[in-house]
Amino acid sequence: MLSFEKLPENMQNESVREYYDILSKRKSGLVCKRIFDFFVAFIFLIILSPLLLVISIAIAVDSKGGVFFKQKRVTTYGKIFTIYKFRTMVSDAERLGSQITVAGDNRVTKVGKVLRKFHLDEIPQLFNVLTGDMSFVGTRPEVPKYVDAYTDEMMATLLLPAGITSLASIKYKDENSLISGADDVDFVYINKILPDKMKYNLAAIKKFSFFSDMGIMFKTFFSVFFKDDPTASAETNRVLVIAEDARSLILTRKELLEAIQNSGYGIDVFIPEDSHCDTLREMGINVTDVSFNRRSTNPFADLKLLRKYLSLTKIRYSFAVTYSVKPNIYGGMAMRKRKIPYYINITGTGSAFYKGGLLKKIITFLYKPSSRHASGVFFENSEDRDSFVKARLCKIEKTHVFSGAGINTEMFEPAEYPRNNITKFLFIGRLMEEKGIEDLYPVIKKYSENHIPADFEFLGDFEDEYKASFEKFLKLDNVIYHGYKSNIKDYIGASNCLILPSYHEGMANVLLEAGALCRPLIVSNIAGCREAVVDGETGYLFTVKNSAEIEKAFDRFMSLSFEEQKEMGLRSREHIVKNFERKNVVEKAITVMGVKNRIDKREYSSPAVEPQPVRA
Repeated sequence: MLSFEKLPENMQNESVREYYDILSKRKSGLVCKRIFDFFVAFIFLIILSPLLLVISIAIAVDSKGGVFFKQKRVTTYGKIFTIYKFRTMVSDAERLGSQITVAGDNRVTKVGKVLRKFHLDEIPQLFNVLTGDMSFVGTRPEVPKYVDAYTDEMMATLLLPAGITSLASIKYKDENSLISGADDVDFVYINKILPDKMKYNLAAIKKFSFFSDMGIMFKTFFSVFFKDDPTASAETNRVLVIAEDARSLILTRKELLEAIQNSGYGIDVFIPEDSHCDTLREMGINVTDVSFNRRSTNPFADLKLLRKYLSLTKIRYSFAVTYSVKPNIYGGMAMRKRKIPYYINITGTGSAFYKGGLLKKIITFLYKPSSRHASGVFFENSEDRDSFVKARLCKIEKTHVFSGAGINTEMFEPAEYPRNNITKFLFIGRLMEEKGIEDLYPVIKKYSENHIPADFEFLGDFEDEYKASFEKFLKLDNVIYHGYKSNIKDYIGASNCLILPSYHEGMANVLLEAGALCRPLIVSNIAGCREAVVDGETGYLFTVKNSAEIEKAFDRFMSLSFEEQKEMGLRSREHIVKNFERKNVVEKAITVMGVKNRIDKREYSSPAVEPQPVRA
């Protein structure tokens, strides 16, 4: 940046000074912005070169005149530069009317109408970005006569390069129709539209960061390629649920779905098809197969998922509820676009938030469009809520913290505590590094070498490439791997204690299930685990990633008598029933979503058929 004293005289005023001081503190963001602009513009020009050729030929065939439209505009520090666009109007159009195009302008050519519709006429501006006269994000460059009408504060927009897109551009994407029919187009633009556009441009400078630029680019893409559907129907008496796994939805949300149905709503579910979808259909729920890879990081696949959600939401749902990352992000975006109220459920912040770094920034960036505009954001623990609020992903008044999905304690009745000759520790979950499996190894190995009478049983599928890492466990004589099992109650019933050394959780359902079955719990002292345990009374807590503390917790449990272990299990159930009863969680959720008011007006009775447990 130039020093303030070297700015053009018409920019050296107190109004500009405020914005100058803000940008001078964000020089690293400005450097990232320029590097991004150069390399992305260069790559795009190479990729789009065939399209540039096709458009050039179409323009030349369609009407007389050059392929490019060139005009003098104003950019950084008042510099005059030549902007390039594909010509969309007849030759010498500026001599035949205003420098502003209005809706139905007869100067626009046939090919020009198509180019303008999809903003393809803007592609040559990549050359301006490459040279540094423009940026991908910034105030749209004006012709000199409009810059002459700038107020002192508006001059602050010239501290940064002019841009291809901005928040003002998105807001005024239909600017031509707003000024069509005006007797004096220039007067209307300068006195009505320009001041309002500048409010957005100036606000963007105050909030400038490299990632805020990325957000504006994303909003532009969304605005251009995902337009509002004028054929969308009036509101229906239906609720939409978007999730990634039918088994998990049934296991954890069945009672909630039934409560929504009992209020008089019909339910549609968008979810990957599997055999458990038939259970949803038996409940009277309409199921639509929307399959996707939850682990994929392919942006084109994610855009396809977004388009799928949009194409399926042409009816006006009363509200929508989403579960897990991709349904939350892309389902939320679709609902926002369709102007349907929606509630997103954060069932855990996941690996991205835990590991931090670039991946966390990407996930945070993707979450913002959906979480900030949700009618409510539901969390399973307060730490996840606080991390979202701190990252400015949502306002705290829109957040609600529930006790996970809760547990139907009638389904998980007390199981007799087994008098085993060998103490059985049980792990249930995906076998992966972030579940803390590696931290168990030195402890289990030591128990094996010292012939301590304890077995360690593992239930669950392997995540990604972790199977090879688990081979060393299988060489120990006190490790038993059962693979994935759906009848987890049988395995919990045969165990003496459930263990979970996880690094991060939303609210671990398996802890609620084991606790309800009267099993002590030994778990990491982290949000999503510690809530299920009263340390020393219903189990033991240990510092995450601390094998020495894990060993100490196991030793303390092994030192208990059979009766003491049994009593600890009974207290475990008491704690779970008191704090995690599912009907209480459902009651809170339906109150927030406005469903309870409808139920209160109807004769509500609990379902007569006891739901069967289905393991996610």
